[in-house]
Amino acid sequence: MKIKLLCILSIFLISKNNAQEQISNFTYEDTYLSSPSSFFTFNDLIYFYASNDGYGREIWTSDGTNTNTKILKDIHTGSANSAVSFLNEKSALLHNELFFIAENENSEGELWKTDGTSEGTIQITNFINDRASELTAVGNHIFFLIKTDDTTLQVWKTDGTTDGTVLVKDNLDIWNTPSFQGKCNETFIFTFQPNGSNESRVWRSDGTSEGTFAITENIDGNGSGPGGTSALSQYIEYNDKLYFVSRYYLHETDGTLEHTTTLANIWDGGSNLANYSDVIEANNKLYFQFYSSNKYQIAIYESDGTTANTKQIYFKQGTDSFFPSALHNTTEALLFSSPNDNGATALTALNLNDYSTSLLIDLVDSYPTLLYVSKYKDIGHIYNINDEEYFITAPVNSTYSKKGWISNFKTNTTVKVSDLDDVSNAIVYNQELYYAKDYQLWKYSNVLHTDSFTKSTSLSLYPNPSYDFISFKTDQHISSVKIYDTSGRLMINIPDVESNTINISKLSLGHYIAQIRVNNTLISKQLIKK
Repeated sequence: MKIKLLCILSIFLISKNNAQEQISNFTYEDTYLSSPSSFFTFNDLIYFYASNDGYGREIWTSDGTNTNTKILKDIHTGSANSAVSFLNEKSALLHNELFFIAENENSEGELWKTDGTSEGTIQITNFINDRASELTAVGNHIFFLIKTDDTTLQVWKTDGTTDGTVLVKDNLDIWNTPSFQGKCNETFIFTFQPNGSNESRVWRSDGTSEGTFAITENIDGNGSGPGGTSALSQYIEYNDKLYFVSRYYLHETDGTLEHTTTLANIWDGGSNLANYSDVIEANNKLYFQFYSSNKYQIAIYESDGTTANTKQIYFKQGTDSFFPSALHNTTEALLFSSPNDNGATALTALNLNDYSTSLLIDLVDSYPTLLYVSKYKDIGHIYNINDEEYFITAPVNSTYSKKGWISNFKTNTTVKVSDLDDVSNAIVYNQELYYAKDYQLWKYSNVLHTDSFTKSTSLSLYPNPSYDFISFKTDQHISSVKIYDTSGRLMINIPDVESNTINISKLSLGHYIAQIRVNNTLISKQLIKK
């Protein structure tokens, strides 16, 4: 994808038949919490939490078909729930097995593992009782942390067996809950707030008691980390090091005390706390994003892991509250949401070659100031469906209602898709979009997929711009023509085309999208009325 293509995206509304295919047939429709969630893929299947009549909230699997969408195992038998945390965020993979925390009639949360079969779904521990949430695979072990009381933390590891589950370190003095668990160079890295402190400290463990110790002093967060202002943020592994951000600085570590350093100044959280942040690796560099709802600001920093080449490459001050999104990288650009000059939220492309920006489309005209913004709620999301298509979902009001778009960078169009409004969770699986809506699992069947635009012979539209008439040149039969304005309203509809020339004289001056069906192939052309 070239950045010049991004600059000419248009937006229009399409009303499509059979654009979505229902995959599940869940009959449990009690509350929002019954909806499918926590999507991720393992062993070429989609895994997720869902509820159905006769079962509580359990793990389900799907290959994208209705026939093979089924419950993995009724862990908490009957109508009780086994789900206790985000399956896609709090699980871990080791030796082609999935490890997760689940509740049953004997415990509020224990360590389980599965090979993807009901018979191979096995409980490992019987002592955690929902005192551990996250799991981290490091080398040949799964590491996890347990709070035994309000101020005492333990480090544990397991090889996936009951006998191989052992205590690594006891009596760490903690306040609140651990804010990060991850790894670097086969070393377990974790962060928590020490008891009596308003700051955080980063620790490491090699799986032994003597090899478990702090590698930083107490440092403060910038406001965007989980758990409040004390938490650090934007941890990412890159070139055999782990990077993370505090209130003022970018830090790096290789998992050892001697090579844990402060790398560079970055977002000033002392004078402007961040409400949301993100980090992504693209083109062998790191990009750190910060968002402030108080000052309507967004900033992006670039780093190659050196002090000299860590710099701010993007800054925007909005005129009103706007919503952020996680960063997404294309071939040459970062995609994210940012403010435009009119107080709206726009889909934005940042060219990583020259740092130029393009506002692609306005996603939301205005955005109400909410109490908080987190990575999991109240923000927009961008999903890469395939090499050409992206799904964008964006909140539009304080009730968390969302709108959905499909952007195609080969055809240079962004489609407003009503079927994709109010999607609560989504995943791309085998280059197809699956999502939760109305308590069910759905598949998006895009009738405007790139193939629909490329299989036909060439079609040209002329003159363009035009005052009154436009003509279509093609060697095949045109069956219908629809013309939409940029807000998605259908302005001209000719279901049975008798001539390759149509009258547009009644259209107002401006930009439009002409949608032409040629032998059951749908082609979109940009049109300018002057």
